[in-house]
Amino acid sequence: MNHMQKWILRIKAWLKSRREAKLPVIYCVHGFGVRKTVEFLPLKMYFEDLGHKVVCVELFDQRDPNDTDPQQWLQRAEDGLAQLIAQERKVWLIGFSMGGVIATYLSTLYSVERLVLLAPAFEYLSLQNVKGAAKNVARTIIKKPRTNLSSNYPPLPTSFSPVFRSIIALCRDSIGKVDVPVLFLHGSDDETIPIRSSENAYAKVPHEMKLLLVIAGVMHRLLDDDRLNQDILKLIDDFFNERLLKEIPIK
Repeated sequence: MNHMQKWILRIKAWLKSRREAKLPVIYCVHGFGVRKTVEFLPLKMYFEDLGHKVVCVELFDQRDPNDTDPQQWLQRAEDGLAQLIAQERKVWLIGFSMGGVIATYLSTLYSVERLVLLAPAFEYLSLQNVKGAAKNVARTIIKKPRTNLSSNYPPLPTSFSPVFRSIIALCRDSIGKVDVPVLFLHGSDDETIPIRSSENAYAKVPHEMKLLLVIAGVMHRLLDDDRLNQDILKLIDDFFNERLLKEIPIK
């Protein structure tokens, strides 16, 4: 690479950073799954293409069966958000499953502009279903020849199960204090978190700008659905930019 090419790359990086600085940061909190932040990859690609900085925090290390302090998991989620707030960045917050409950909690502690909850786990059919869904998705992905990433997705230790329950218990009541526009998205065929989890949580949100959409034919991991994930991401984008709330009247 010659001197001119290096300067061009530097200029492009500078322009990208300038553009990102003008747009809200999208902060993502993952669920109780073996892939953790990898589950947000479609979302990350979509919004980075639009110029946003996307930050995905990792809550736990499944290679460490002693990483079982729920307060530490919550602190990791909080630290990343606090850093952005300290930089005076505008933040759009997204949480998936268990991460949706944590994101709700964080939205009551810090000034965020929008909140999106993907199949939030305020209620769950059983912890075994939650863990089983994570294993099945990882197994499906690992079978694809182009990935072959079995070593990247070790199973969740059994010692993590009480942590999941503790976090839901600690954070679920925060839904009644949410004071920002919030979008719930839930798959009609969710095999892990019942739709009533979002319906009951939605009813408790005091903010008037709230919306619950049930996506027909989609299972728990909404962003893994290759048929509809781009449509789902467009819905999130429209919500963030206030287009969705104008198209669908709030009741």
